[in-house]
Amino acid sequence: MRASIVRQALATVVVLVAIGMALTWVGGGRDLATGQLGWAVVLAVGIAAATAWQRLAKVKRGFVAATNPDFALVPVDPRQWPRIDWRALDDLAVQLESHGYRRLGDFTTNRQPGPARGMARFLGDPEETQVVELQQFERTGAARGPDDELVKVHVAIGSVLGGRAKAMVSDRPIQPASYLIRNENAALASYPGKSALELTELQRRLAAQLAGKSGLPVDTGYTLERYVLLERERQRELRARLERRGAWEMLGEYERFAANPLAAYAPREEHLKALRPRPWSALESGDAAPAIGKPAAPAAAPDLLRARMASGAQWFYWIAALSAANALSAAFGSRWGFVIGLGISQALNVAAGMTATAVGHAIVWSLNAASIAVFALLGWLAQRPSIAAFSIGITLFALDTLIFLLARDWIGVAFHALALYFLWKGLAAAREMKRLASAADPAPAPVS
Repeated sequence: MRASIVRQALATVVVLVAIGMALTWVGGGRDLATGQLGWAVVLAVGIAAATAWQRLAKVKRGFVAATNPDFALVPVDPRQWPRIDWRALDDLAVQLESHGYRRLGDFTTNRQPGPARGMARFLGDPEETQVVELQQFERTGAARGPDDELVKVHVAIGSVLGGRAKAMVSDRPIQPASYLIRNENAALASYPGKSALELTELQRRLAAQLAGKSGLPVDTGYTLERYVLLERERQRELRARLERRGAWEMLGEYERFAANPLAAYAPREEHLKALRPRPWSALESGDAAPAIGKPAAPAAAPDLLRARMASGAQWFYWIAALSAANALSAAFGSRWGFVIGLGISQALNVAAGMTATAVGHAIVWSLNAASIAVFALLGWLAQRPSIAAFSIGITLFALDTLIFLLARDWIGVAFHALALYFLWKGLAAAREMKRLASAADPAPAPVS
């Protein structure tokens, strides 16, 4: 993934230089194009670096946004989950119930990120030392066929030691993303192909090994409510940890695991021995939010819709950034620039070159900076999302297009039309998000 970001940055430099040189050649001839090569390279490298940084920031935001500090379970209505293999879940549950396990219910989480949604049937052992999850996901988009590993029924079993550490086993292979967001106080072993009953015994052995290394006892009284409180605590710690890390570092860890996947992982022994036991009462006193919630409401803003809105809003940033690059180029006497920048900014660049006084220069450059700052601000507001910011920005950019029309700069007009198209798509997505949010909650929606 990191190599892909580097390749994309290099390709961006090559494409921008090629397009810029070609347009300069058409407008001013070969001598002007070759004379501006240095500026073309410098500005293209700057844009490529900004693109790479933006992509890394998006990756980090994705990982952070996937955490759920307010984690809760909500009951599942089987009628709303038509793709779940309920017969397979029933068969596995009956096997466990024949050995004393009791059914705790079918639940999903209060948030379902990604292209699939998941649910689990929970069971507990007679001693309340284990929580068993019979997990299944169903893709919200097109399925990948009968061998799709995601949508198969899987088993995960966990115990808690000293109110701090966890010992878990699963028949699901460990994925790079799961490893990246792992619980730092947990040991997990993967046993693909093992039956549910075999996994219960393997989990007891793992818990005993972890108890021997840490000195912590395996806790009884491990209820579903306490399962939720521990997961909520883990999600909050995970969000704080991800926010401290850089995206480049996270992708490196992701790629190393993908290249050499593990079947098990565990904290270092010294880390386990440093953990101090905590009673259940200490965990329960810190969070009063209900662990089991109401049935989940439809998502107010599906991921695809939000991504379309954010993509449209980012065009404001590109317009501001490329206009700033044009202004910088003009300030150093270059005639090379980006046609997708603001026409008013380019007009002010020309005016600055014709102004003889220092005061005149200051006024022109202040107006230029203000026009660029307005579009950067509109980009920030549009990502809230703000319908008003989108509408104002589209209107201003449409008026700016008139400058290119008057100058008969048809290439500039074409690029402005392209930008307006994507800005309009972002506005349409923001409006749909507001509609969905209003339908899900009669209270005023957070979309301005």
